[in-house]
Amino acid sequence: MLLTNRRHRILFAALAGLEVAWFLPFALTLFAWMMPERAPLPALVAGLGSYSPLALFGLVWGLMLLYLLCIDLLNRWQIHSPLHEFAMLGIVLGTALLLVRFLVFPALAPWDLRWLLAVVSALFEFAPGSTAIIFLLVVNFFLWIRVATATDRALTFFSVGVSFRLGMLLSLVGNILLILVARQPATAALTYFWLFFGFGLLAVALARIDEKAMGASQSTGATLPWGRFGQLLVMIGITLATAMVSASFYTPTNIKTVLGWFSPLWNFLGTVFLLIFHTLFWLLIPILERIIEFVRGLLATLEPPENLPQELGQLGEQPPITINEIVQNVAFVRYCMVAATIMTVIILLLILFARTRKRGLGEEQEQTANEGLAFGGNPLDRLRGLGRLFRRYGLGPGLLAAISVQNIYANVCRLAGRRGYARLAAQSPDEYLTSLRAAFPGQEDKLARLTAIYMRVHYGDRSVDDSELTQLREDYSAIQATPVPAAG
Repeated sequence: MLLTNRRHRILFAALAGLEVAWFLPFALTLFAWMMPERAPLPALVAGLGSYSPLALFGLVWGLMLLYLLCIDLLNRWQIHSPLHEFAMLGIVLGTALLLVRFLVFPALAPWDLRWLLAVVSALFEFAPGSTAIIFLLVVNFFLWIRVATATDRALTFFSVGVSFRLGMLLSLVGNILLILVARQPATAALTYFWLFFGFGLLAVALARIDEKAMGASQSTGATLPWGRFGQLLVMIGITLATAMVSASFYTPTNIKTVLGWFSPLWNFLGTVFLLIFHTLFWLLIPILERIIEFVRGLLATLEPPENLPQELGQLGEQPPITINEIVQNVAFVRYCMVAATIMTVIILLLILFARTRKRGLGEEQEQTANEGLAFGGNPLDRLRGLGRLFRRYGLGPGLLAAISVQNIYANVCRLAGRRGYARLAAQSPDEYLTSLRAAFPGQEDKLARLTAIYMRVHYGDRSVDDSELTQLREDYSAIQATPVPAAG
């Protein structure tokens, strides 16, 4: 993510900013709903709603980038399962406790551990002032969920575009709630809205550049130059400035003034539509009267319902028992609900981290396999690929050599994909060769030889002899040992 090439690094940072921009209005609305004015809160938390939107966004965005960097470093250390998942749970728990310690209990001495008891009491007893602790735990949990899902996120133009459109809807709803429920000024909501659009446009543009760079035969798939990135920022700034100026002009007062210029036309159209409505209503009066007579006839044939039993009437007079009363009065039910919530959160995090870990281990096993069949992502594709090779080479050494060539090329492509140079589905091997050269600098001859033999095996019917296969295996070992190119 952040420890990859420059284009992907900026793209992940832009996606993080996009999510923080639409999430903060919801978080501030939740804060205003959970924190009554009478609750005693420390200054750092009590002033959360009055912070500058830019400063608050910068703090949360930086925290999310820090979490992304933690997952990157943990994945690079190649910690095996289940230690990997438990390490992630420890990091999530540690960051949550640190947030509570420094924001809710900043005045306590470092060796004073009474705040841990306050956290446990807040979770299980809902003591006064515990809403601040619960709020920080919820925010931290959400950030980690988004970070965990980001590790498996596709960076295609379509996927980023879907995230942008969904985020736009969430941003609109969140900022409306921020104004109506949290009583925040409209300028704060507009700030979060413009931040969302700025990072959203940057993410969409970078995803398109990445897709064109990897898919075009004229491109080398190089990292994003700083000059081109500066041009992109300037264009996004001009777009946002134009939108801001247009929004300041198209105000309700100005629109009302412009519409007032056409008041004679509206009066004329209103008179015409009113005449049409009266005419239609006059024509429909006989039909409506028939319907009323028909309904009256049906009601006249129905028997009146019997009186309800006296016991039911007495039961209806008793006030119902609410879930809130049960939770507050029955400690066992309260503890069970809190324990079930905590277990659900832990299971969800384990599933997300295990999914990310399995995906990484699966790629690693495929990359280091020596003789594996790699024709597609499902068994039917593999069987079809095997059938094509069997028709070309028959059952013999030629078939095994062709399978080895297919596997070596597939493994090289996967290695290149992990370095940020993935092969697109519609990209031919000769077009993809430029990306392979960028992923493995200094191995141009070996990559060209591998591509030529793969195309000969995959598209033709010429077999590979033992000397060529031995050379390919030596080339593959050298390609594997190629250092990762430095991200500029």
